[in-house]
Amino acid sequence: MFNNSNKSIAFVINSLEGGGAERVICNLLRTMQDTFTSQKCKVYLLLLDDLPEEQQCPDYVEKVTLNAKGKLIPSYRQLSQWVKTTQPDLLVSFLTRSNVVSTIIGKRQNIPSVISERVNTSSHFATSRTGFISKFMVKAVYPKATCVVPVSQGVMQDLVDNYAVPAVKCSVMYNAYDQASLLEKSQITVNDLPQKTYCIGIGRLVANKNFTLMIKAFAKSDSQRDLVILGQGPDMPALKALAKEQGVESRVHLLGFRENPYPYLVNADYLVSTSNAEGFPNGIAEAMCLGKPVIATNCQSGPAEILTGDNNTRTESYLAAEHGVLCKVNDIDAVKSAINVMEEQGSIEKYQQKSQQRALDFSYQHMQATFSNVMNKALKKTEIKETTND
Repeated sequence: MFNNSNKSIAFVINSLEGGGAERVICNLLRTMQDTFTSQKCKVYLLLLDDLPEEQQCPDYVEKVTLNAKGKLIPSYRQLSQWVKTTQPDLLVSFLTRSNVVSTIIGKRQNIPSVISERVNTSSHFATSRTGFISKFMVKAVYPKATCVVPVSQGVMQDLVDNYAVPAVKCSVMYNAYDQASLLEKSQITVNDLPQKTYCIGIGRLVANKNFTLMIKAFAKSDSQRDLVILGQGPDMPALKALAKEQGVESRVHLLGFRENPYPYLVNADYLVSTSNAEGFPNGIAEAMCLGKPVIATNCQSGPAEILTGDNNTRTESYLAAEHGVLCKVNDIDAVKSAINVMEEQGSIEKYQQKSQQRALDFSYQHMQATFSNVMNKALKKTEIKETTND
């Protein structure tokens, strides 16, 4: 349990645009509300960019919006000035840019920093034009953070092996999910569900999510279902053209972004995820909370850890695993075969039960306990350092 009263804690993230990290930071703030208020802590949420907000910050948190316009140097300057003026006792950040500037500011102003890494860094920056610079900054800065909170064992292993982050500084904290709330949201009526049974994919329409692979594998599979894809992004026109080219234009429904995706998810027969890289895939965990079977590519990191319990699981093609079907990354035939396995008689019912069992491991109680321990550890390290200096 968190046992530091009257502390001021500043959470930092790029913005509250729609996305997994943005949703998680707001959920974490809600989860910690009783703890923070009982300890009389002052809690801030710093947004580096002034952008439209898809996520709702809890009322007890004081939100401060900067205007760095997505740039690193303005992010550092503006956040540094705020920290110098306000002097919080702890900085907690999410996403790479926020993590880098928060860590540097924390070191220079003697404030402990807790950084949360949401993606597998090596895979996430592998195809980016600026990926080399981003990876250099991570390796130079992340080891200087007081504590590092990877979202999965796989993300932690990548940071330790490739970015010089000491394992002793790391505490894995899985995302947590309010199953009752998800179920309630899933019961809201929507009017654009397909008439036929369908499987579903959810995520931003960008290269890293590899919806191109999903559509190609779906077109080659034996499935008679439709495919619903929820998400917005630059790949939308190309994906529509691809569905037409593959002869499944009438069966692939690209519905765009939905603030509430859960009615579409709960009415699907199963979820398909074909990402090239993840941190801890919220879409997979949320599908399992709603009892949906899952097919996922074995990308770094998260899917194998969720579906098999072991992040080091290898897949030559596809694997009908303990909690879902895992397939090789960027392999059309593997995903096609995984879809065919899920279409076999009894598979959907079997994996519905498996998903419900696995979902019990992602509770808010576990998240709260882990995060409280991390904050205690970070604050204690600073107190020890101050005592030593005295």
